[in-house]
Amino acid sequence: MPRDTRRVALFICEKYYLRFFRPVAANLAAAGFRPIWVAIDGPDEWPHEWLEAHGAVEQLAALASTVDDAAGDDGPALCRFEDAVFADPELFRANYSYTVNVVRSLERARPFALAWSRATAALLARFKPAAVFVWNGRYLPYSAVSHACEQAGQLLLTGEIGWVPGTIFLDRGPLSGSVADLHGRGVDRGPAVELGRADKFLKDYVDAKATMVSQRLVPAAAVRREMLGPDGRFLLAYGCQVDWDTNIVIGARRFRSNAAAVSFLMEAIRDLPGVRLVVKTHPLDSTADIEQLRSLVAARGQVVTDLHPHALIEAADCVAIRNSTLGFETLCYEKPLLLLEPAKYRDPDLTLDARDQADIASQLSALANGTLRRPDPIMLRRMIVHLLDHYLVPVTYEYFFKSEQLKLLSHFDQNDSLHQLRDVLQAAAPATPGVRPEATEAIASCVVHRPERSRLVTRLARKVASWTER
Repeated sequence: MPRDTRRVALFICEKYYLRFFRPVAANLAAAGFRPIWVAIDGPDEWPHEWLEAHGAVEQLAALASTVDDAAGDDGPALCRFEDAVFADPELFRANYSYTVNVVRSLERARPFALAWSRATAALLARFKPAAVFVWNGRYLPYSAVSHACEQAGQLLLTGEIGWVPGTIFLDRGPLSGSVADLHGRGVDRGPAVELGRADKFLKDYVDAKATMVSQRLVPAAAVRREMLGPDGRFLLAYGCQVDWDTNIVIGARRFRSNAAAVSFLMEAIRDLPGVRLVVKTHPLDSTADIEQLRSLVAARGQVVTDLHPHALIEAADCVAIRNSTLGFETLCYEKPLLLLEPAKYRDPDLTLDARDQADIASQLSALANGTLRRPDPIMLRRMIVHLLDHYLVPVTYEYFFKSEQLKLLSHFDQNDSLHQLRDVLQAAAPATPGVRPEATEAIASCVVHRPERSRLVTRLARKVASWTER
C-alpha cells in the first residue's frame, strides 16, 4: 500500500467532544488533510482514521516509579484542576468522567500527566501532524497534551463552545483571553465596517432569545416590577456560573465561587439606596446552595432559578458576571456589563471593570444618574462583524438549541474561519519532540483503524464541509 503523504490533523479528545470536531475534520478532509482521532474513552462514530491511546497511557503511567518522579517540575501545574477535583470530588463527578473514573486520585494524576506528555511527544514523532486539536486544554489529559505540544513547538488548537448557537471558538495555543482570530487579527478599529450586518444579527439574536439552555420566558416589565419591589430604583443582576467550570477553577483571579462574588457585590451596594440585586442561578448547576445565596442577598434582592436569562437582562439596569456567555448576551442587548473577572469580550469601550467595592459603587451611581456610558454602539457592531466573519467557527452540532436559534448561522455567510484554519495548517512547521524509547514503543503498539470510506461517506464529508462554510 502506498504511503499516505497527506498532512495529519490530530484530534485528541473524549468522544463527547467529537460533536464539535466532526465538522472541522470533515472540512479538513475535503481540503486534503488526514484527520486522525486519538480516542481517550473508547470508540465512537468517526468516518476517518482513529486509534485508542488509553492502554499506552496506562502503561506509561505505570512506569513512573514514584509520585515525585511522576510530578517532575511541571507536574503540579499540569494537575491544578485535579487538585480542586479531588479536594471536592462530588462537585465534579457528574461532569468530568475521565478525571473521576480514570485518573481517580491526585496521586494517580501526576503519573498520568507525565504519561500523557510522553505519549503526546511520541504521537507527534509518529504522525508529524500539522496541528493537534484539544478541547479546553485546562485539565487532564488536555493540559498534558498542551504542555507537550508547547515543549515540542507543535501547533496546538484549542476548542470551546462559542457564544452563538452552533459555533465554537478555535484558538491558537491555550484557550485565548481575546477574540483574536487564527491570523492574529482582533476587532477592527480602523475604517467603518458593514455595521448594518451587525444590526441585523443583533435583532435576530434578541428575537430568537438565543441562549444555551432556555428557561421560563417572562415579560421583562413584569420581572422588573417583581425584583425592584416598592422601593427599588436600580436593578443589578448577577449571573451565576457553575462552580465546577474549569475556566473558573483555573482562571479566576478573585472569585472561585458564586457566594464570593455575591458577597463582593452586596458590600458594593450596601450604601446605595434603591439598588437591588437579583442573583440568577445557572440552569446546569445541580449543587447550587440557594439558601446560602438568599442569606447573602437578604432583603436587598432575590435569588431566581427558573427564569430565562434574556428576560433578566432586559429587566436589569446593569449585569455583573465573572466570565460567562451571559456577558455576551448582555452586550447584544446593549446593556452595561460589569466584569468581576477577565473575559474574551473585555474592552474599554464595551465593558466596565470591577476593581473594588468603592469602584463598583461609583460606577453604579453614575449609571443610575445617567452619567456613565453604556457599551459604545459602533464598537459593539465592529466586534459583532469580527465574530461573524473571522472568529466564531460555524459547526452545527447537537446540543440544547432550538431550530430558530440555529437560524442565526445564516449570518455567517462571509465567515472565513475554516479557510484560516486550512491556511494555518498548510503553513505549520513540523515539530521536534524529544521522545523517550518507552513512549515510542507504547504508541507504536497502538493500532490505527482505517474505516472503509465508501463513496457515500466521502460525499457526506464533502457536503458537511461545504455546509459549514455557508
